[in-house]
Amino acid sequence: MERTEVIKLNKPLLFLIIMFSVGVIGHIIPNVKPLMIFLTPFTLLLTGSVTLYFSFQKGNTKLVVWGIIVYTITFSLEVIGVKTGYIFGSYYYGDVLGLKLFYVPMIIGFNWVVIILGAIGIASRIHKSAFQIALLTGTFAVLFDLMLEPVAIKLGYWTWDNGFIPLQNYYAWFGIAFFASLFGSKLKLDLEDSLFIYYFLIQFTFFILLSIFMS
Repeated sequence: MERTEVIKLNKPLLFLIIMFSVGVIGHIIPNVKPLMIFLTPFTLLLTGSVTLYFSFQKGNTKLVVWGIIVYTITFSLEVIGVKTGYIFGSYYYGDVLGLKLFYVPMIIGFNWVVIILGAIGIASRIHKSAFQIALLTGTFAVLFDLMLEPVAIKLGYWTWDNGFIPLQNYYAWFGIAFFASLFGSKLKLDLEDSLFIYYFLIQFTFFILLSIFMS
């Protein structure tokens, strides 16, 4: 039984590693880079969907409820943030991340969901207390964004007014991930051994490598 679980995990994990490895290589080859940028929203949708699919196979039905609610909230906060500048700071999205609704790419809420789930999964391996897990989840989310921001700006995902990333952006990342984690604890989501952990770590590594090779 244990061997079967490992095999089931290895296939999607290998897929994620290959996809993001190709992405790193493609982004640092000048002639291929435009294609990689064009494929960004499709890649995020595909890799995130694969991660969700294999997690749903474990019968984690509460994940659907959590995901829909968190997607709705994070997307709504992004819309408010872009319009007012009150949540994350003053910024606007470019055209790289695909289809937009109210000036916000629809893939953004989806990636929020998958990344926060990964952060919760890692935090759950370290602590069992809901509050401590939430604190760690918020911290991991901020660390993720610290690696994401420089690359996202260079690739045209979004642009900050005056080219300055305000501290409130990181406070917002922490707060959103923190409360999403507490909500997950209320639903008793089991993410300790989920594929979301690997998705988080792989995408985190992806942005670290791009920040190094694209500098």
